[in-house]
Amino acid sequence: MDSLSQVGAGSEALLQLLEQAIGFHTAGDLQKAEKIYREVLVQDPVHPIALHYLGIFLYQNGQDAEGVQNIRLSCALQPDNAAWHNDLGNVLFALREFEEASEAYQASLDAAPHDHVVWNNLGSSQLQHGDTDGAIESFKQALELDADFGPALIHLGNIYEAAGDKMNSAHYQCRAFVLPPHEGKSKQMLGISYYFLGRLQEAAAHYRDWMSEEPDNPIPAHMFAACAQQDVPERASDSYIEKHFDRYAETFNANLVDSLAYRGPELMQQALQVVGVPARQFDVLDIGCGTGLCEPIIAPYARSLIGVDLSGKMLEQAKARGGYDQLFKQEITDYMAGKTASADLVLSADTMIYFGDLEKVFQKVASALRETGYFLFTVETDAEASAQAEGFSLHPSGRYRHSLSYVTRCLEKFGFELLDVKDAVIREEIRQPVLGMVVVARRKS
Repeated sequence: MDSLSQVGAGSEALLQLLEQAIGFHTAGDLQKAEKIYREVLVQDPVHPIALHYLGIFLYQNGQDAEGVQNIRLSCALQPDNAAWHNDLGNVLFALREFEEASEAYQASLDAAPHDHVVWNNLGSSQLQHGDTDGAIESFKQALELDADFGPALIHLGNIYEAAGDKMNSAHYQCRAFVLPPHEGKSKQMLGISYYFLGRLQEAAAHYRDWMSEEPDNPIPAHMFAACAQQDVPERASDSYIEKHFDRYAETFNANLVDSLAYRGPELMQQALQVVGVPARQFDVLDIGCGTGLCEPIIAPYARSLIGVDLSGKMLEQAKARGGYDQLFKQEITDYMAGKTASADLVLSADTMIYFGDLEKVFQKVASALRETGYFLFTVETDAEASAQAEGFSLHPSGRYRHSLSYVTRCLEKFGFELLDVKDAVIREEIRQPVLGMVVVARRKS
């Protein structure tokens, strides 16, 4: 409740009496508070302070109509009292009189336009009576005054999500998520949120702290390297890949396809058109097969189909899906090391993104393929000048990106003929399209 020094009206004795009443009211001694409010109004029937706080008392005790009437009268008597108009808005909002609540909040802002809480209150009431555009502007005004005001961030995130505006919804949701306190929040999502917001120094600091808490956890170590660009490995570690994908195995398909607009199988189907007509003519090796999303695409071409992945939980999903003749839990280059000339086609959808240096994996693919065998794969594209020296970089997303010149150079080095390469959107990365390439190569005879 407001200090009487801000709203003073009447004699000093009445003000002291009302201050005592408000003390009783705040402490929960409601009978004493009501008695004083009414005594003051006997002496001065239009005393604004007594009317206002008696009105709040009456509302709190279920006498809604009389309470609102008293608060309205107090506001009329002191039209420049922003706090009282806000009180009226709060009461009307609680009574679900949303349009009238909006009017009260607007009156509060007319008197004192720099209160971010009242702007948020106005947005909330506007949202309730269907004025979504007005609500958006009010919440944004709240954020102009306090950029880290969580309720307004959450409201805007929800509004844009409901409207299907993924980019804006993610922006506001991430801004809200990184606000303290951080206890109990997903460490993974905190890092992702900082990354999405472009706050990479904070992301790196978060992963550094996480590393100190869990020194044996490969996830913060890998992501720290990605965000800080320190001690960047030439490929993601086996422990990182296994832990990362085991964690998400049960919800992987829904998240990847529905939330991330993943196009791996679709792109592989396009690549297979370069290979020819399906006639179950190939012994196929699906490296990094995951949950087996590409199995329906490759099956018409496969005389036999083998899947390899490091994540045991992903392989459980692939086994349940069916369609593979064999599934192996193994690092893909280790698996291919002993499988010389065993495949007519090697498929790799969204696996090369966990390798920076492609030479070892391309060498093993070349060895595993029979003469004139096909290699189909996707990569994320890196066209930045800083990546041209090595041809690849570890992106703050935790995945590697490659330049076309580097990919073609590696293919040539290990005896591949480039048949087709197309630019493509591989997926969405926190609501943004991720650009890449789908590549079809053939081992030279």
